Amino acid sequence: MKTRRPKISVERSSPMKKALTGLSVIAALSSVISACAGIFYTNGGSRRTVENIYGQRIILYGDGVYANDSLLKAGAAKGTDAIVIVVGLILLAVLPLCGRKKACAALRTGLLLIILYASACLIMGMSFNRLFLLYVLQFSSSLFAFILSLRDLLNTEIFQSQLYEKRLIGTGVFLLAGGCSTLVWFALIIPTVVTGQPLQTIEIYTTEPVFAFDLAIVLPSLLFCGVALLRKKKIGYKTAPVFLTFLSGVGACAIVQPVFQNLFGVIAPRAQSLGLAGSFAILGILAAVLNGKLLKFSN
Repeated sequence: MKTRRPKISVERSSPMKKALTGLSVIAALSSVISACAGIFYTNGGSRRTVENIYGQRIILYGDGVYANDSLLKAGAAKGTDAIVIVVGLILLAVLPLCGRKKACAALRTGLLLIILYASACLIMGMSFNRLFLLYVLQFSSSLFAFILSLRDLLNTEIFQSQLYEKRLIGTGVFLLAGGCSTLVWFALIIPTVVTGQPLQTIEIYTTEPVFAFDLAIVLPSLLFCGVALLRKKKIGYKTAPVFLTFLSGVGACAIVQPVFQNLFGVIAPRAQSLGLAGSFAILGILAAVLNGKLLKFSN
């Protein structure tokens, strides 16, 4: 009587996982390169003053990648670049660990979301410059890497079963509050819609993409995740680290952006600095703390 040998299954990297890794590497490298160029590249230009279509006089940065952007926007972009460099390097360090530590899959997805958000703002919110094609590569690779990473995350059991028995009320309420924080933009949008006057900070631009991204995508996503978490739905537990990582990145940008703006002589009103930037900074710090506690239950 012949005995059958037990089949030994050898786990091989699927084409989808290879694509995810490759796209993630491209997203990380392209974002780091473009961010370094944004901060360090200079062509020796100087500031100049122009008049926008509303008759307002705007001071342009005049040097490097952001030569045709206003001082306010260039300072914010350079601050975001500093955070993107850190995020890109962390992503490169996390990728080799994703196969062994399942918590890294959630972290990878969150880091890709930060790069995707920053890339979309570069493409749609900044003046055209020589890095445009690199921005497109950065946006495209991070978009498809994020989709694949989120799919992989939802199909992977990253947490211990005991976590799903816990009702994470604090984290759920925090995500709801994080989503509702985007409603602060209504204070800038509604007066311009009612009066028909241009936004005070519109400068040389046609629109502010952050308003649309936050209200159309970030708000409903965080509300969905928060409600799912409060209702003890598994999808809420799995996506919470992604959005908490994203909020940590937003908070870091809120801290660093004013630093660069101050270096350029752009001093925001104290109320705005303490209110808007300060609240987002606190939001990011709390998100990092809650994320750390959540990922302790990972397999």
